[in-house]
Amino acid sequence: MIDIHAHILPQIDDGAQTKTMSFQMCEMAAKSGVSDIIATPHMLDLYAGDEFAQKVNARVDFLNRLMEEKGIALRIHKGAEVYASQDILYAPDLKPYTLAGSRYLLFEFDFAQATLHYAKEVASIILSQDLIPVLAHPERYRFTLSDYQNINRLAECGVLFQCNLGSLTGELGKRESVLAREMLNAGAVSFLATDAHRVEFRNTDINGMIEDIKEKKKKVDYTKLKPLLTDNPMKIIRGERVENPSFATLKKKLF
Repeated sequence: MIDIHAHILPQIDDGAQTKTMSFQMCEMAAKSGVSDIIATPHMLDLYAGDEFAQKVNARVDFLNRLMEEKGIALRIHKGAEVYASQDILYAPDLKPYTLAGSRYLLFEFDFAQATLHYAKEVASIILSQDLIPVLAHPERYRFTLSDYQNINRLAECGVLFQCNLGSLTGELGKRESVLAREMLNAGAVSFLATDAHRVEFRNTDINGMIEDIKEKKKKVDYTKLKPLLTDNPMKIIRGERVENPSFATLKKKLF
């Protein structure tokens, strides 16, 4: 399996705070059956790109050397989770922040303030640079939670979606769990990932989360889980095309 969204690099964002924690997260992932992780530290300041790249490169190299020394079969790839502030509308080149050197750019918004109009504007900027927009955890934004059809509207613009496994387990909230489940069952999700930040909470144990989903008897199509953690993520690493999913209109149900 491949995790395309994880905050495993030490001392760079709100993820792993020490090298020891970073190693523990990597070791946990490998034991869970993960072969590759794309490290995606938060990129908050697009005007500090050189400094950010230096930190990412150094930490990814460190972890790959450590994995080799410890005999752990896990490869770490460079990436970022780009925060779509107003700066992104004027960013000259987003390519340095793509996932594993591919054309796929993982991006996120302010959970409460983002709007559909702004999301479409950001997607347009990304596409104009011949990159493929991948929206991180679409199930967590107010504008998607309030109107599920905004998922369809973004998909029509060429946006792909990465949902968090923690949302499917219910770890990140009931409303988020419902939307993630609806998206998964409808075929709207292109990637599943951990969005891991810690060892104890929001961690890298993918198999553990899949078992948790099954134990809680979540109403999800289990056959779709692992392919979204293997096939499509491998296409990112190989630089191949992930087809835009075709799915029925999502509609919020009344409870």
